Amino acid sequence: MELRSYFRPFAITATLLSLFLCACGVIVTLRMAQQGRVDFRQLYTAGYMLRTGNRRQLYDFEVVEKFQNEVVSPAHGALPFNHLAYESILFAPFSLLNYRTAYFAFFAVNLAVLGAAFRLFTPYLGSLEQLWGFLPTATFVCFLPVALALAQGQDSIILLALLICATRALDGGMDFRAGIFLGLTLFKFQYGLPIALLFLIWRRWRFFLGFGASAAFALGISLSITGFAGFVEYLHSLGQMSSHFSSTYGAQYGIRPELMPNLRGLAHAFTNGSPRATLIATAAMSVVVLIWAASKPPSLPVALLAGILVSYHHLINDTTMMILPAGLALSTSLSSSSKSSFSKRSILLAALAALVFIAPGPLLFANARFYLLAIPMLALLVVWDGKYPAGAERNTSSLMSAITDEDRAVSKGS
Repeated sequence: MELRSYFRPFAITATLLSLFLCACGVIVTLRMAQQGRVDFRQLYTAGYMLRTGNRRQLYDFEVVEKFQNEVVSPAHGALPFNHLAYESILFAPFSLLNYRTAYFAFFAVNLAVLGAAFRLFTPYLGSLEQLWGFLPTATFVCFLPVALALAQGQDSIILLALLICATRALDGGMDFRAGIFLGLTLFKFQYGLPIALLFLIWRRWRFFLGFGASAAFALGISLSITGFAGFVEYLHSLGQMSSHFSSTYGAQYGIRPELMPNLRGLAHAFTNGSPRATLIATAAMSVVVLIWAASKPPSLPVALLAGILVSYHHLINDTTMMILPAGLALSTSLSSSSKSSFSKRSILLAALAALVFIAPGPLLFANARFYLLAIPMLALLVVWDGKYPAGAERNTSSLMSAITDEDRAVSKGS
């Protein structure tokens, strides 16, 4: 019996348990969603305020609370909109529908985007089929953060899709286009900025220029929506969520660091929740992580892994993005091994990647100590060099097939 067959029962068992947990999570959360008690509340309200001419008050807590109570459902407090304002354009059309209808419409859009992301990413996961044919699909369908992103009406799946597009573009030699895709993720800039910094350190100039062009566009649109005063108010709110964080601001913005699977979550746990000590420890660890990542060969999955770790604000639903680095690491570990033997490094790499996929479920039942997920993510960053099997270029049905020969020639000439 070949060695892979020994691992197959564990993969199948873990997948089925994860699938059951994801299904239960979606069913339970759907009840909350219909009452307006999920994250889609803030995104829907932002779109409504933009469409009805109240865009200058997108970051005014009292005004946002008023509109959420009127167009979603009455509640104590509000879920503030804490993304760059250009994202509100995406949700303005949904605000033409009543909240419940809009929630399910966006749920359907998220499913469609997830399907497109899977189709783009499938060529990289071919080696997973050697272990079990359903395993590539399971990395998307049975990953708890994906289920939570769907149920919460979050934009995490859009982030994943844009990052996969950026990876495909990079692998096709189109650095500028890849940078543009990354710039479009700046509605949650805490991920895109450290990735761009690493590519600047790696001297991938065309990627950085593409990112800069896309970022300038997103920033310009955001400023035009909120005005200068509104944008300053947004910056002020960011300070309350980070450098001036306190229990009061945590309650106002719904921020709980212990739920964050990143360095801030770890630092918060190890410093017993002291805001100042957490800030210092997070900053110090972030510098180390970025230096370590910068010492590796240029790799968007590695940069993303580092970016998630150093992001100061990160929730479990945004861990959906870990499908990209963890999926590639798992595929790499299997493709680099023969049918009859696995190297120690391949086993370690596979174990860490699998732990990232499996751990969110048990951590949910361990009082949601999601910060512990940062430990295998850190270990994966240490062990993995960012290399992964090729194969994306063979998928001629993907979105990348629309790229012209002229684009390729310009990119290669850079």
